[in-house]
Amino acid sequence: MTNPKNKILFDKFFIIGLITFFCFIPFMAAIADVEKDNNAVVSVPASDAGDVAGDEMVRKVSSSTETEPDANFNYFLTSGYAANDIANIPSVGKVTGTPELDGSLSTAKSIFIALSNDKMQLDPGEKLIVFGDMGAISVKRVDFNKRFIKNLAILRVREGMGRRYLTDVVTSYGYIPAGSPVKLYSGEKTLWDKAQVAKEPPTHPIKCYVAGGERGRDAWNQTDYIILTAGTKQGVVEGVTFQLWETTWNRNVKLNEVSRGFAKVFYAGSNYCLARIQDGSGSIANGFEAYYKP
Repeated sequence: MTNPKNKILFDKFFIIGLITFFCFIPFMAAIADVEKDNNAVVSVPASDAGDVAGDEMVRKVSSSTETEPDANFNYFLTSGYAANDIANIPSVGKVTGTPELDGSLSTAKSIFIALSNDKMQLDPGEKLIVFGDMGAISVKRVDFNKRFIKNLAILRVREGMGRRYLTDVVTSYGYIPAGSPVKLYSGEKTLWDKAQVAKEPPTHPIKCYVAGGERGRDAWNQTDYIILTAGTKQGVVEGVTFQLWETTWNRNVKLNEVSRGFAKVFYAGSNYCLARIQDGSGSIANGFEAYYKP
């Protein structure tokens, strides 16, 4: 016979168990819904997984890739260029010395210049450029024979009258021989501004050669400038890109040709041009062939 007290105790536990069970069902459903929602957020259908991965790769590449900078005016000033004769480059005077005790023009902070024309007058603050002849550059295959001209320093007029002026050295790029010619800074700026005007690229192919680059080196690398043996008379304009090729010859017979990269023209003279070697290119040497193809 069942004890009445035990029966009452059993009924209480049974009722408590039922209440707990019905309360726990919604809680488990809520957990299931949360897990389902989380799975919906983090999972991607198989057909879309490749697109998402591709988009992520594009974002990573875009954030890590920087646009390659082009040559600017300062780059142009520090680059060498070609001329038939330094005497043909317009100048306004020449360097005559320095008031400093050691007399070294290359380390001088101030320099005297003498104007070639007593009718000319310079204003305080006006800038000048010292330039010089660094030697011959040539490519025998195309009978290219010119002089390598280099800007040596930028000066700023301090004071003066007549033909004699005292200038301060703003920037020095190297050794300055006494008697070095001087030209107007504004003239270089005019040349650069003309080079920045957009021009129609040539519609015909152009072949030329690497004639040189910064002096004292046997080869030039990416971001260096080089001189090419074609200019505006051959159809070259600023902005075109030449592919550079290393070639080997045997008695005027081409044996091998290997691409070494590209160079973009930033200034075109009449029979030569200046080009900046692009990133990713190999070492470039004198005599390499250069091709432009429209």
